[in-house]
Amino acid sequence: MKKYIILLAVLSFITLIIIPFIVSRLTVWFSFVAGVAMAFVLTFVYLRKKSFYREDIRRERAPLLSLSLVVVPAATGVVSLIEGYNIFQEWFKPLLISSFTITFFVNLFSIPMALRTSFLEEQLEKEPVYITSVSVIIPAYNEEKWIGKTIEALLESDYPNLEIIVVDDGSTDRTYEIASQYRKRGVIVLRKENGGKASAINYGLLYARGEIIFTVDADSLVSKNAISLMTSYFRDRRVVGVAGNVRVFNRVNWLTGNQALEYVTQINLLRRATSTFGVVQVMPGPLSAFRKEVLTGLGRYDKDTVTEDFDITVKLLKSGGIVQAPTKALAYTEAPTSLRDFYRQRIRWYRGNVQVFLKHRDAFTNPRFGFLNYVIYPLLFIQEFVIPTLGILTIPAAIFVIASGGLYWIISLILALILLQSFLSLIALELEDEDVRLVQYAPFAVYGYKHLLDAFMLKAIIDIVFLRRRVGWTRARKMGYEVLAQH
Repeated sequence: MKKYIILLAVLSFITLIIIPFIVSRLTVWFSFVAGVAMAFVLTFVYLRKKSFYREDIRRERAPLLSLSLVVVPAATGVVSLIEGYNIFQEWFKPLLISSFTITFFVNLFSIPMALRTSFLEEQLEKEPVYITSVSVIIPAYNEEKWIGKTIEALLESDYPNLEIIVVDDGSTDRTYEIASQYRKRGVIVLRKENGGKASAINYGLLYARGEIIFTVDADSLVSKNAISLMTSYFRDRRVVGVAGNVRVFNRVNWLTGNQALEYVTQINLLRRATSTFGVVQVMPGPLSAFRKEVLTGLGRYDKDTVTEDFDITVKLLKSGGIVQAPTKALAYTEAPTSLRDFYRQRIRWYRGNVQVFLKHRDAFTNPRFGFLNYVIYPLLFIQEFVIPTLGILTIPAAIFVIASGGLYWIISLILALILLQSFLSLIALELEDEDVRLVQYAPFAVYGYKHLLDAFMLKAIIDIVFLRRRVGWTRARKMGYEVLAQH
């Protein structure tokens, strides 16, 4: 595996160097060379560090992680954007490369960090299982198609004495009836009036007896060893949260295939990279774990955003605690299969992300929050605001280039970017031990699927920042385990 990854890394490096020659700008070429050189230097220094949890490292003035994931990618992207800018000349070409430049440099730095996380995880697996009291809370609203399988997957967990609590949040279907059938197997089933996911989790916390609290979405299947792997991290008292690794269960069409690749190459790769530093940016709803005393001390879950998982993660990071993300703690979830349902899911995600970003904007300006201040929030700003804006601008820019006789230039650039994305995707798929056939969707991460996400993100920004809309929970339709299992 290591030789295969090294080969892919070399090919990625070669492809990355080709791109400035296509752009044909000296300063762009120089910025790429400087960026790659910085990547090698920072990676070397990074891999030599023994621990990133010491307070002096987490709050140092010239943080390595900030340089790696924020400063170098942003600086290279800015150079690509402004180089040769002239309203009467080729102002449109830098737009086509700037957003891709930032994205690919973030990935370039993320890969060695993700490799380091894999090594640390292997070391942790050799230690005895950490046994403590654990409670799993499953908030459920109209989940009759999944709730039974979700409970059964948890009952098959290899972790001993697991307390499972299902909170029916005022469902109007058979969710409560189906969940109640598992009472004879020790599952606690509660029912309350509909109040939202955050309210349901908080209600479950009133009954949970575990020192460690897991939250699992009612449409997610948790792997047999996930609870054991994640609980082991809490042996370190500084760890306050652990994020699971989410994968797409249904890969039945173009849309779900792209989502499956996105989870691996964009969401999970960066989560693994930041895990080494204990600053995982989002703990996913399908599978997360918390130290109960810290969670209750922070006031439990808030109900003022529609992405409670992101909000609670930021609250934990602001407390100064460590949040990690093991690779092999898997949760399989159903992804939307239609464009309408996909939009409903992502518009909630992105609106909620903007809500949380604004709610905790003090993390952007207050250095006492350490990594959250100079790594996660700047990185989120780039991902949530800068890249989508540049991504949408590339569409009219590409049309302008083609209309001006630059079709060959466009084709050359897109092919180079697709090649680079394919190599990076293969590395991520290998690290995750995922199906390499997902690489067929890599071209759409450059053009097509990427711009769909960018458009949704910009819509969310406009809704929250400019229109000041009050947003609620938008639900995607679920096909259910029985239907998907037949595909």
